[in-house]
Order: sequence, then structure tokens, then C-alpha cells
Amino acid sequence: MTTSNESESAGNLTSSYHRDLSEATAVFSDEFQFPGHDIAPEVPSYIEADRLVMAARPGMLRKLLPLRIDASGVFCGGTYAFATHAEAAAYGDWCANQFKLDGETLFLDRPEFLEPRSQLWHVAGIEDFAGVESQKVMRVERWHALQAPSLSDFTASWWPKIRGAAMESGATSVWLLLGSDPIHPQIGIVTAFDADVATANDGANSPELRRVESLPSLGEKLGAEYAATKVFDRTSWIYMIWHPIAEGDDSPVAAEWPVSPPLFG
Repeated sequence: MTTSNESESAGNLTSSYHRDLSEATAVFSDEFQFPGHDIAPEVPSYIEADRLVMAARPGMLRKLLPLRIDASGVFCGGTYAFATHAEAAAYGDWCANQFKLDGETLFLDRPEFLEPRSQLWHVAGIEDFAGVESQKVMRVERWHALQAPSLSDFTASWWPKIRGAAMESGATSVWLLLGSDPIHPQIGIVTAFDADVATANDGANSPELRRVESLPSLGEKLGAEYAATKVFDRTSWIYMIWHPIAEGDDSPVAAEWPVSPPLFG
């Protein structure tokens, strides 16, 4: 006799880990470069080892893990949605000052992480327009503003516009963010799109990646409104998506690898 859990399909098991992004009020983001111009074969196993610890942190709802390989190098990082700002802040502190997977080296001090940068955000608006299986390419944009608007005013003024523009662009998810740093205020937009992963081995030359990065920026008028200067705009394959797990849960269905089969066979 089988239990109900044993009889569930893999798809249902995967969906049981998913969280509604409408719960998110904060985001932790990081970005860094790897040495060289290729990914070492052992990288997927390293990422999976990290996931089993990092995805169990309190309040994490989802992580989008980008990967871009172009003439300048290999770029990675992540955007993590959290239920509360306190949980996102605690996660950032844990990553910077406590997490030592090998017992010796802090996460952000790993020598293979070149020029790591991380920051905290308030969520002004966040929504999936399709399931995570339709999120295969992501674009991350950041602007430095001269003066940060209040979160409530920013959300009321801009979230309906950004949401509508994202839907018109064909995005499958959009995150509108306001940086937490009062001295160096930033505005951020994360968009995800469906794509044909058969072209993933072309890296940054993929027509799918070029299609997304050539789209007009959703934040062009927003940047002008706040005299903001764009400081970052990168389009990447979504190499992996993490869903929250309980400590000790090593289920592989708690993660998805949208483009890794083409990249790693």
C-alpha cells in the first residue's frame, strides 16, 4: 500500500515547495564574477551543496541564480526573495559573517568569487505572470538615485506602470525594488522571460538572450523621474531556481535547473 506522498507525481512534489511571491517584502541580491571564461565541471555540485544549507534559511521564498558567459568572463550571483526585511538582512549578515561550508572560508571570501557585491532591497511590487518553469532568462537593472522616494509613494506611483509594461513585454515575472541603503539609494528591476534553452550553449550570443537584453528598459521613465543613473544592466540565463526547504531536506525536486542540461549535458 502506498501513501499519498508516494503516489504524487514529481511535478506535484516540485510544486509543493513553491511559494507565492506575493508574500515577499524584501530581497537580498549578490553578484560576482568567476575567473576565466568557462564553468568548471565541479561547479554544479558546489552549487547544490550550497543550496542544501542556504535554501533552509528562515524566510527565503525563492532564489533566481543567473549565469552569463561572454567575452568579459563568467558572471553569477542571485536574487533571493524573502518574507520580511529582517529575514533578508539576517541572511545577508549570515552570508557575510557566518556561513563557512568548508568550515574555514566565509561564503563571500571564496577566492573564486571575484569582486562580490551584495545588497538589501524593499519590494515595491513583485508578481509571477507564469509558473517558474517559464522563467529561463532574467534581466537585472539597477539605478542610483539622488534621493530615495518613500516606499509607499514609490509603490503607488510606479508598481502599476512597471507591472503593466512587464506584461506587455512578455515577461513571466517582474520584481520592482527599492534599495535599503539611505545614503546610496538604488532602484532595481528584475524581469524573467521564457526562452528556448536549446540555444543556451551559445552563451551571450544566444538569440534568446539578445532578444531580452535588447528590449526597452521598463525603468527608463522611472530613472528620469528620480534623476537616477543606471549603473547595472545584465541579462543572463537562469541557471538554477531554489525553493525553500527545511533544514536537512536534500530533495532534488526543491530546485529547478532551467538551462543546465544544455550547459552541462
